[in-house]
Amino acid sequence: MKKIVLLLVMATSCMLAHSQGLAQFQALYIYNFAKNIGWPEIDNSKDLVVTVISNSTLSGELKKLAQTRKIGSRNVSIKDAATIAEVTKSDIIYLDASKAGQIGQLVNSQQGNRVLIISDKGGHCANGAGISFVTEGEKLKYEISKANIEKRGLDVSSQLLQLGKAVD
Repeated sequence: MKKIVLLLVMATSCMLAHSQGLAQFQALYIYNFAKNIGWPEIDNSKDLVVTVISNSTLSGELKKLAQTRKIGSRNVSIKDAATIAEVTKSDIIYLDASKAGQIGQLVNSQQGNRVLIISDKGGHCANGAGISFVTEGEKLKYEISKANIEKRGLDVSSQLLQLGKAVD
């Protein structure tokens, strides 16, 4: 019995460590995405608001980065939301894979808003996300939809397009 409990604790620790490492990489990616998006000039005096839906580990990593990094001249503010209904005005919205079935609802709720929607599930660019994280083997990569980003009134750098897998 002790061996089973020990194995479960070790497995949970490994999953948490993997989750923490993945969250660190995703947080860095999100910062780099934000740097390579053309935000409207009128917003440059406001904080860049990132809302994270259902991923406290990622939110924590983004909050650490926000303490020391800016996007251009803008401070970064990180908000947590448990549901899509809790999302307020944001520049970037991240949807965790645990809420993947709600991508359509999120996209519809943001009609007319200048917002970069990032999903933690591959294939979501086909459903309206601007960027979708995908994991290939041990590597974190992303799919990107220039059309979905531009539809939201944002510009995207050619470098960001080249580094990701363009899906349109």
